[in-house]
Amino acid sequence: MKSLRAVLISVSTLAAGLVMSGGVFAQSTWNVYSASSGGCTQNSGNSGTFNNSWGCSGSGNAGTSMTASAWSSDRNTSGNANYLSGSGFASAYMSSQGSSGFGAASRTEGIGVSSPDHSFDSYNPGTMDALLLDFGSASVILDKIGIGWTNGDADITLMRWTGTTAPTRTDGSSTLVGDGQQNLTSSLYNPATPGIAGWQLVGSYADLLADNTAPFGGTARSTGATQASSWWLISTFNTALNGNSSSCLAANGSTTTCDSGQDSFKLNYISTKNGTTPPQGNVPEPGSLALAGIALAGVFGMRRRSPKNA
Repeated sequence: MKSLRAVLISVSTLAAGLVMSGGVFAQSTWNVYSASSGGCTQNSGNSGTFNNSWGCSGSGNAGTSMTASAWSSDRNTSGNANYLSGSGFASAYMSSQGSSGFGAASRTEGIGVSSPDHSFDSYNPGTMDALLLDFGSASVILDKIGIGWTNGDADITLMRWTGTTAPTRTDGSSTLVGDGQQNLTSSLYNPATPGIAGWQLVGSYADLLADNTAPFGGTARSTGATQASSWWLISTFNTALNGNSSSCLAANGSTTTCDSGQDSFKLNYISTKNGTTPPQGNVPEPGSLALAGIALAGVFGMRRRSPKNA
């Protein structure tokens, strides 16, 4: 018969597994490209023009849906076609580029612009394109990002929404969040009062590699995100969003330098985790404690019934 110590170790291991199960997240993958099934379909509102959006389905997402839209700090100039007044991000045209994924055509670039300008890019001085992901009522952790094309350099910045209400996206001014880019600056985020500034920097990542072979994700980059949100923003790298720093993460997790104004990519894959974040300190769930207690009680009961010289 096993010694009491060995049995207790086994039960402790079981109890630990029961406790950890409360924090297990269901994994979902999303092929972010235009497809009749297993991808994204353009929504009817503003279809084929600026401020369009796409509804995307995922694998293993337990009914969670995702809406994707494109935005840009480029609003065009006054008096020109497609100009939008205001100071915030302007709604852009989310451009479908086959298995390479989606890009963004800003209001200056124009719908139908050729490569590389129909990608998410930052070539023009001061321009920053961004992909906004809306998961509706679901709260997810965006843990991997994959691109299907790049024009040499693909540095990205990832942010999550911490506000108590959804980001402002009124069609009248098409500002992304209230007064726009100012509210995206990570230095305005106060950890002591989450939700005041709205957006929180998750991280910036250097030199993503492209993979446009289905089912995609072969070179996806892990984000290291640990907190969930219903809204996520993936942009071309920008020091203002990165705490006024050019420091970012390489593929091996080491620190490197990202360059603003040289990025171009099309996004075709993300991976998310759904679930409830475990309490701080890994406090066991009551149900897990109860099960562990029953198991331990059984061990001690067995011990009392065993012969002394067993």
